[in-house]
Amino acid sequence: MKLPLISWILAALTTPSLAATIQVPQDHPSIPQAVQAASDGDLILVGPGTWAQSVNYRGRDITIRSTDGPEVTFINADPGRACVIIAQGEAAVLEGFTITGGSGMPYLGSVAGGGIYIEASNPQIRNCIITGNTADFGGGMHIATGNPVVEQCVFSDNVSLSNGGGVRIHDDCFPTFRDCTFTNNHTGDFGGAIAYGNDSSGIHDRCIYDGNTADIRGGAIYLGCDCSAANVMLSDFCNSVPDHIVGGWNDLGGNDMCPVCGNDINADGTVGVDDLLQVIQAWGTCACIEDINGDTFVNVDDLLRIIQSWGNCPG
Repeated sequence: MKLPLISWILAALTTPSLAATIQVPQDHPSIPQAVQAASDGDLILVGPGTWAQSVNYRGRDITIRSTDGPEVTFINADPGRACVIIAQGEAAVLEGFTITGGSGMPYLGSVAGGGIYIEASNPQIRNCIITGNTADFGGGMHIATGNPVVEQCVFSDNVSLSNGGGVRIHDDCFPTFRDCTFTNNHTGDFGGAIAYGNDSSGIHDRCIYDGNTADIRGGAIYLGCDCSAANVMLSDFCNSVPDHIVGGWNDLGGNDMCPVCGNDINADGTVGVDDLLQVIQAWGTCACIEDINGDTFVNVDDLLRIIQSWGNCPG
């Protein structure tokens, strides 16, 4: 028996559409144009080359994946913007790109997230190289009110003027970093690789931190208040300047930390009288390198740390 016409119409309206695969440049000449044509659940496959436009997911729950990997597939930013923007609640996926040349997005009166800007979203970032990006906060990536999963990514040579040379995590976030490498990221303030702030926690599982630097504290990871915590396991820390981790963090085991001389304030290879005098001169409330324990006060606790590590630095 044939169904009435109305039944066919209702069936068509209630049957979910199949996800589409959109190819760049075959179907659309740029990634932003492919995003504009995509619907939730679609896959955008991007061929090798340098794609010189910022990519905004525009609220779409889609996957953007390179066909040939990050070594030959680059996303560059529009002038004055982040390379990738995920900021409208997307459960997005980004996979297989080098993200470079970004300078961030406006955030609370500053500029944040040079490479990847995440706000109020829970994306998955996989097999990406985030390198050569700059911002006021979070040179490589900025996360605000989001819970991304970042896996098998490399953060290298990103720079922030303030917190978080590689990544800045801010405002009720719970990111996961798994099998990631952070190398040669730098900040002018706190957290050469990663800086936490404002009620945020995260997981750091099987990550490598090597050669990350901060002008004040937290060469690898900095936690700016007791309201934040980093859960760190099976991770390696080496060549951090001036120290590896400052602030409250949970050692879940299997971590390997190279010797570091974070109490050598004047970086002359020895913890001694000069460092002691420098602490005394900075006595009081201070966001400075003399605040050795990172509690924003230079006081007897910092003085005792100098005395306890008196002598030549290891290595």
